[in-house]
Amino acid sequence: MKNRYYLSMLGLFPFIIVIDGIYFVYHQSITIFLGLGFVHLLLYGLINYIGARLLYRPVDRLFEGTGDLPAARKRIEQLTWQSTAWIFLIGNIYVAIALLPLYFFPRIFQNPEDFVIDKIPPQFFFFSIVPGIYFVYALFPSFIAYFLINDFILDLKETVSARFKMLFDAGSKGIGRTLFFVFLFLVFLPSLLVILELKVAFQVEDKYAQFTKLSPLQTVLIDRFIVFLGTIVAVVLVTRTFTKPIRSLIKAINRVREGDYSTQAAVITEDEIGLVTQEFNGMVRGLQERELIRDTFGKYVTRDVATVILEEKIDLAGEVRTATILVTDIADYTTISETLTPREIVMMLNEYFSELVEIIHAHRGVVNKFIGDAIFAMFNVPLDDPNHAANAIRAALAIEKVTSSRTFGKDRKLRTRIGINTGVVVAGNIGSADRLEYTVIGDDVNIAARLEQLNKEHGTSVLLGENTYELAKDQFKFKELGGFQLKGKEKIIQVYRVSD
Repeated sequence: MKNRYYLSMLGLFPFIIVIDGIYFVYHQSITIFLGLGFVHLLLYGLINYIGARLLYRPVDRLFEGTGDLPAARKRIEQLTWQSTAWIFLIGNIYVAIALLPLYFFPRIFQNPEDFVIDKIPPQFFFFSIVPGIYFVYALFPSFIAYFLINDFILDLKETVSARFKMLFDAGSKGIGRTLFFVFLFLVFLPSLLVILELKVAFQVEDKYAQFTKLSPLQTVLIDRFIVFLGTIVAVVLVTRTFTKPIRSLIKAINRVREGDYSTQAAVITEDEIGLVTQEFNGMVRGLQERELIRDTFGKYVTRDVATVILEEKIDLAGEVRTATILVTDIADYTTISETLTPREIVMMLNEYFSELVEIIHAHRGVVNKFIGDAIFAMFNVPLDDPNHAANAIRAALAIEKVTSSRTFGKDRKLRTRIGINTGVVVAGNIGSADRLEYTVIGDDVNIAARLEQLNKEHGTSVLLGENTYELAKDQFKFKELGGFQLKGKEKIIQVYRVSD
């Protein structure tokens, strides 16, 4: 980056030499061309390089690893204007060197055939030559330098933002101010100079031929051609001022579109584009937080359910739903846990729960909570599932198959008891203002828990209530165990199990 900055600053020297060459073609004074060319080499070459090194030093130290981050940040934010001011100072020094001897000591120059310096009328010197040279050699190079260095700064900000996590503010500079600045230097001032030159030229028309063989129109065309060449360079740089940050923002947008929510676009301008970039970063942080919540929530429910809840497609305040509840418990868990260390219990339960949760999710169920060694799952809440009763039974059968075919923890065989019941529940957020839990409540929820315990009495693994049976009777073969008055219930519940 350092070498590019130096080249950007020194790049003004060939631009100035081209201007000198255009004037030489018209005036054909090799003495003036070589003399002023030497001055340009001294000013825009040697002195400019020394100034560029001093201006860039705080940033250079940052890349070397010895610099102060706040100092480098401040210099980066100010470097465009400081570099422009430095070029403007050099331009003023050059104008002084060029014009003062030309006016006070005209005979030190070898007069070309078509240009007699000591016969220039004062009004033409001060109102035509001085403004023209001052604009071409002082103001216009500063204008070019501003956008040339600004183009470099855009890339520099992007680099240090990525490498050093340096953040820049959007600032308050409007695009309108920049466009006014461009209009002033590319339209207004050149037009004003044309009017001024022509007016003065025709005022001294009778004396014009005494100091030059060029017509007033030819004199004006020289300056206009130089401004035209400079305008081409300026337009390219001005265009990049707006397109480069937009392209950078579009790249960031594409990364977010591909799912990279850690993306943060570098704020590299201090205008409305910078504000848009800043707002984009805020939006992406929101998406990142939302994705984190979705991923975290997805550890408790399926990703689809997390998405539905986060997008507020369900009524968290409470809604009446028909749901199938599945409750599991490990048979003889107390006896098993007495022989294991706490660490071994945790390892065993984690393996066990991982298997069961995957099965429940695969059958469109939601694991609502873990209670010790038990799992409380629900179907048709919050996602609609017309086949929720059958899916709950399939999940229970899959759990029965897995637990009977493998061991958990340190080679422990576990047998799972499962109770399933379908009924009308209220689903929503339950809890206090500080802590809420999305769950379901209702009498049919308690029946599922009682059915799980009823397995102990009948030596079964999966029992279901009559409501679940009615919804799934055409999809499985069932065996009716009869009517039972479950603990805490007054009415008789018909209980079924799936038969082979």
